[in-house]
Formats: sequence, structure tokens, C-alpha cells
Amino acid sequence: MELIRNSVWSLSKIDGVEPSQYRLLQVFDDISCLILFDLNNPKALIRPIVIDIERFKQGIKEGSIVAGHYTLPPHLSCSEEEIDKTHLRIRNENFSLLIDLITKPMFLFDYATRKRLPDLAEHAKKKNKSRTTLARLLNTYWRYGQEKNALLPAYQYSGGAGQQRRSPSKALGAPKTSRTLAIKRAKTFILTDLDKENIRKALKKHHLKPHGKNLVETRKELLRTYYAEEIKKAEALGDAPYVPSYKQVASWKNKLFSADEISRKSTTERDYYLNKKGLLGSAREKWPVPGSCFEIDATVADVHIVSSFGKQYVLGRPTIYSVVDRASGMVVGLNVSLYHASWRAARQALANTFLPKSSYCKEFGIDILDSDWPSAHVPLRLMCDNGEMIGLQPQKLVVPLTELQLSPPYCPVFKAMVERRFGLLNNEVIHKLQGTTRGGIVIRGDKDPRKDAIFTLKEFTALLIDATLELNRSMYTALATTSPLLIKKDLSPTPLNFWKAHVLEHKHALKLADCDQIISQLYPPAKVRMTRDGVEYNNMFYSCDHVIKENLASRARIYGQWQLDARINENTTNYIYVKFDKKSGFIKCNLLGKSSMLKDNPMHESEFILDWLDRSKETKPISSESIDSKVARANIDKKARTRAENDDLTPNEKIKDTRTHRKAEISEIANQIQENSTSTKDIPVNNATTLNRVVYLPRRRS
Repeated sequence: MELIRNSVWSLSKIDGVEPSQYRLLQVFDDISCLILFDLNNPKALIRPIVIDIERFKQGIKEGSIVAGHYTLPPHLSCSEEEIDKTHLRIRNENFSLLIDLITKPMFLFDYATRKRLPDLAEHAKKKNKSRTTLARLLNTYWRYGQEKNALLPAYQYSGGAGQQRRSPSKALGAPKTSRTLAIKRAKTFILTDLDKENIRKALKKHHLKPHGKNLVETRKELLRTYYAEEIKKAEALGDAPYVPSYKQVASWKNKLFSADEISRKSTTERDYYLNKKGLLGSAREKWPVPGSCFEIDATVADVHIVSSFGKQYVLGRPTIYSVVDRASGMVVGLNVSLYHASWRAARQALANTFLPKSSYCKEFGIDILDSDWPSAHVPLRLMCDNGEMIGLQPQKLVVPLTELQLSPPYCPVFKAMVERRFGLLNNEVIHKLQGTTRGGIVIRGDKDPRKDAIFTLKEFTALLIDATLELNRSMYTALATTSPLLIKKDLSPTPLNFWKAHVLEHKHALKLADCDQIISQLYPPAKVRMTRDGVEYNNMFYSCDHVIKENLASRARIYGQWQLDARINENTTNYIYVKFDKKSGFIKCNLLGKSSMLKDNPMHESEFILDWLDRSKETKPISSESIDSKVARANIDKKARTRAENDDLTPNEKIKDTRTHRKAEISEIANQIQENSTSTKDIPVNNATTLNRVVYLPRRRS
């Protein structure tokens, strides 16, 4: 059993250890011990405990120690852009109080073994905080996964959610005072929620942008836009206007926007990343163990693919995202999509990197064990391009999990591992497929590769997964001289063996992340609708036990539809993750039978069908037959109206003797049919059944 930092274990019948659920905080291999933290006492101030590694392994063999699972609270299962700005500010402030402590190599061991710790007292004094405050923050940090977001405030159950707040009736702070009794100062303005929103809009529009106006001019623009009537009224009365003051605008600037937002918005993106962004890491660092650094990059595949619903529709060349561990050379993440290199495709590749691979491979018809592709961890650093990964969204979503390092432009040597894996995939698989472009090598007289395309996106992804598994099992001579563990354990120098050997010896920099957190933060967000037919997304319908238990489909049918937040796995249409209310996390919803045509297909196939429907409507808004039919109906209607106008009967005469007239009409129709059948006797007929036709006469309604 692997002992991974941040994993959860259930302990029972261990002498000296309280039976409970514990999180593994750190493994000290040099002194043969590990640190555990109790997760079942959220309100108590507790310290971590130390246990011997061999004793821990023996407990696993005896069954008194088993792997467990700890569910994070709902306020941690949300993406970065959904977190309130105030909560982000509190999180960052709390993290700054702990960063000096948690980065000390032996602080955790000393805190768990020593009754009194001078370092903690000195640090509390330095930060002007009490030891209890720091201890509670440390408990929260360890309990919720040892990451920055663990320090977010848990406000989901506090306060009067949905209740109307009353604005203060009195001005806050010291009142305005006059230096002389002859001058009367203006009345202090009391800000409402609407006034704060007006200030935010004015700051964002005029002040917080490159070459923006100063605060004095920004306040003038605020008054011109939102308080013009008050200014004119006060001027007519010869009194001071009741408007926000300059100090209030300056104060709320720092409350409505964080310091990082102010610095980012006040300059250009290029200037911020060139002159103001912190410089972390170095290209000369060495990466000796798995998880020290992952490399991520994208390339356009050298093959054209077709739609699974119409092989005649060529969809172009897909984009391959690959993530490779720099130390072992193992491919730890893969994603193939029709999107160009962008954050939307990159976040799907990162989610695949941080989650187990067996379920991912099963979606493409490949059955593997988790040990065949054991990577499902968060690295210490992530080396990426300064293209799609330099934007603000990746910074918000990935930085709480790991550290981003951006490679210089036009320097592929900084991502040599992932670049080489692309070359191997091209040589081994892609350039041998029908419909390949062979890397742009064109020979005169060759057939257009688009006309030879035969593989769907799902089939192409399955081929790449199989090739990736083979690359991870391939031998590389360079690995043999990188670490003595392979020789010590007499293992062939393959990326898979290198990874497993170092993980078993605790020589790695890997970290486990909660699956719910990865899904909520990295899977692409989408808006879905709760309808009477189920949860609708792209004309596909989903459901789950929560929908059935709460009878949500019936409520949608009676009271109308409503929108919900969702997370989409673009590799499959079989399920989506839906958040039904603010107090719960994302729940997996499976595809219903009414949408079974799209089952086991990538999500882009549903978008292809929507595009096909739009094109059909644009190509043929109405049929030519409908035009002729409308003319024919108009002629019949005109003929009937003309006959009715020439009719001299009164309304009473029209409805008189209806039954007699009906019998006469039926008799007349029967005589006409008999005459027609008699006239056809002299005509030779090859098919005898033609004369035996059954003619149904009009029937009276019962």
C-alpha cells in the first residue's frame, strides 16, 4: 500500500492511538516515521501524532488500518471564480500567517512531539496574533488537505441567507467637525448597497484600467453619472449635495477590490507579467523525483477525423494535450478534443492528470487496473506555455492546487519531455493512420488526406491511450543512470517502474487531491436546465437519485424550468455533474434512455447534431411543396366562399333535414362507385385483386 502525503486512513485497535479517521500529513523517511492528524474532532484544538512507519505498515497488513475517504465541506467544492472576493482576501491573509511555519522542514515534527514550541510563540508575537489563532488555522489547514483553499471561511450556513439587511441609520465613524462656528459642514453620506455598486462600476470603468483617471477625476465621473439630480437640486437650494465623499470612494476602493486586482487592472497584461509578477523557480533546477515537475503542452494531431453520426462529415484535425512527469518521463495525463489549444481544453487535460485513469480508459473501451497507469496526483510544479496557461483563469484555478511555471517563448527545451512524447506518438501511431498529413510533408500527386479520413474522435483517442500505455512500459536507457532504485530492485528502466519504485520508497513530491474538488474546479463549467424531462444539456437529458427523490422533474413541469450550475466531462456524454443548491456539492447525473443515441460518444457529437439542425433549418426554412399546398388550400377556400355567397338558403333551411340529406349523399356516392366498378369490367386487369378493393364510406360519429 502506498503512503501518499494527504491520504486518509481509518485507524482502529492501535495501542496508544485513538480509533478515528486520520490524514497523513508528512512522511519522514530518514527517521522512519510519519505524521497523522485526527479528522473527527473539527471543533477541538488538537495536535498531530507521530507513528512509526513499520508499525503503520503492520497495521495495514493486520487490517486495523485501512484506506479511508474524507468528504470536504461544500464551501471548498467550488471553482475559484465562484468564490466571493471577501473570502479570497480572508484566505490569502490566513495563508500569509502560516506560510513561514509550514515551509519549515521540521516544524510539523516538532509541533507533534514537543509540548512547548518557542517557534510558534515567537511567530505569533511577530504576526501580532495569539497562539490559539495560529493553532486553529493550522488545524483547519491540515484537516482540509494542506492547500491554500483549506483556509477559506465557512460562511455557507452563517448569516441570514436570503434575508433583507437594514442599512445603518446613523453615520459610522467620527462626525465632521467645523474649525469655526461660522461654517456648517455638510451631512455625512450613508452608503447603501446601491451606492457601493455605483462606486465599483465607476472605479472599474474610469480608474482601474491602463492609463486610467485618478481618484479625484473618477469621483467626479461618479457624481456626473449617478448623482446628477442631487447635484442640481443642491445647487438650486444653495446647499451642499448629499453624495459620497472622496474618502469614502478611496476607502471602498480597497474593500471592493483586492490589492492584486488593483495592480492587475491598473496596467496592461504584458506590463504586469513582465515587470510586476513574482519570479518563481528557475530553469536550472533539477527534478530528481516524481511529482517535482509536470510538463503540459498541446499540439494539433497530424490526422483528420470524421463524425460518428456521418462518416461523410470531416471534422478536421483534433488537438492533443499531454502531461508528462519530468523525472520519470511517464505520461501522466492525456486529452484529445476538437478545441484549439486553449484553457478550455487544457483544464480537461489537467483534470485527467489529477484523477484515476481506469474510469477514463473504460470510457473508450479499454479496461486497465489503476496500477497499470498509477498517476492520479498533483505535482509540486507545473511547467507550461506562456500562451493559454498564462491567462487569469488558469492562475485562479490551478494555483491553489500547484505552482505554475511558465516557459520562455520559443524555447521548447524547457518542455523537452512532453515535446518528445509528441514525436514518439507521431512515429508510432499517428503517421501510420489513414487520413494522416504526415506532419505537413506533401508529395505532388498525393490524395487529399481529408478524403481518406475514416477514424472518429473516440476511435482516435482509444488508439492514443493504447500507445501512451505502451510508451509508459517502454525502456529508456537514461532512466537507469538517473536513480539507483531501479538497479537496487532489479527493475527494467521504464517510466512505470521508475514511478512505482520511488513512490513505494516515499521519494516523491506528489500530493493527492479530492476528486470532488478537481471536478468542481477543473471540469469545464456549463449552465443546464431542470425540465420536466430531466436535466437538459445540449438537447440531452440526465437524471439521478436526487432528482427522483425530490421530484424535481414534476416541479419543473408545474412551476417552470430553472437554471443550474454543472461541470462537463467532454470525453463522454454518459454523465454530467450538477449542483442543485448552494449547500451541496456536485452530483453525478447519468444519461437517460430517451437520449441513448448519443450514449458512449464524446460531448462534441451533441454539438455536431445541434449544428446539423441549425444548418437544416437555415438551408430549408420551408418546403416548396408547402407553398403549392397553401395555394391549393386558398383556391378551395375561395371556391367554397363563392358558392356560399351565391346560396340563397337561410340558416334554418341549411340545417333542416340534415339526416335525410346525409342518407341521400351516401346513396349518391355508392351509386357513383358502382357505376365506376361496372365500367372497369371490360378493361383487362393482370392483378385480380385490383377489382376486389374495399372502399370505406364515411362513418357517422358515435
